Amino acid sequence: MSTTFVEFGGAASVRPFVSHWIKRARLPFDAWSRRRRWVVALLIAVTVFALGTHGWIVADFSGVDASRSALAASVRRLADARHSLGQLPALRREVAATGAVRSSASWTSADDVRIVSELAAQNDVTLLSLEPGAASGAGAESMRPLQFTARTDFVHLMAFLRGLSDLPVLTVPVDVTVKRDAVSLVVNATLNMFSALRPAPLNASADAFVDASLDSDDDEDLVFFDPFSPPQMFAAGGVSDGSALRLVGLLRDRTRGLALLDTADGATTVVAGQQIGAERVTRLDALGITLARGDETRTLSLMEAS
Repeated sequence: MSTTFVEFGGAASVRPFVSHWIKRARLPFDAWSRRRRWVVALLIAVTVFALGTHGWIVADFSGVDASRSALAASVRRLADARHSLGQLPALRREVAATGAVRSSASWTSADDVRIVSELAAQNDVTLLSLEPGAASGAGAESMRPLQFTARTDFVHLMAFLRGLSDLPVLTVPVDVTVKRDAVSLVVNATLNMFSALRPAPLNASADAFVDASLDSDDDEDLVFFDPFSPPQMFAAGGVSDGSALRLVGLLRDRTRGLALLDTADGATTVVAGQQIGAERVTRLDALGITLARGDETRTLSLMEAS
């Protein structure tokens, strides 16, 4: 039988060490050394910084998580858009194969008459006759002619023709004949109506047409005139001259000008200083030309279509 003896000297030596640190911890603040104060302050700062950083990350004040979520949503939308884009060619082929036939089948000559009549009423064009013709072609080339005779003035005729581009079907004017009678213009024309096609829209109102023509910002000084208006001729003393000359057009910039005259022998162009018959062109401006013969002068001017 053996006996083992354990010494308690180690445990006894620990007690003074613990009591020493307890005493140091219980020291009042004013008794702390400078190094101890700095160490405690550093520990407190590190703890506060760690807690603040953790709270910042948890609350997502920097928006990192929100940005990641937005990025993931954008990636999904981009994938959906690419998928839809890949399906576009097939959808276009399907629409091209069925859309034109369906639209053409539902459009009739009565619709042609209705939309042309409404356009004429909007632009003060009086329809004297309106006669639809037989349809021809198939699919996108399906076409139905519509012949009409109308009475109007030049400005509203131009507005009517420009307004054809705003109709729900492609309308192409052909065989247009314009004649002037005593009070207005008589128009005979054929409109080819393509019910399976759609036109590119334009602003077709009469006021917009006149404003766009008169308020042009081009370098050239261009003014819109009615070529069917009666000739405006004035002698220097206010007495009308019986000449057959008629001014039908002007083209002018800052340095040069060109006038288009309608004479008994046909149309001709003149510039300032040019001789025409017994008269000479002495002046050419934006509104007319001045002709001189000896001591007499007269002015040929254009009538604005307004």
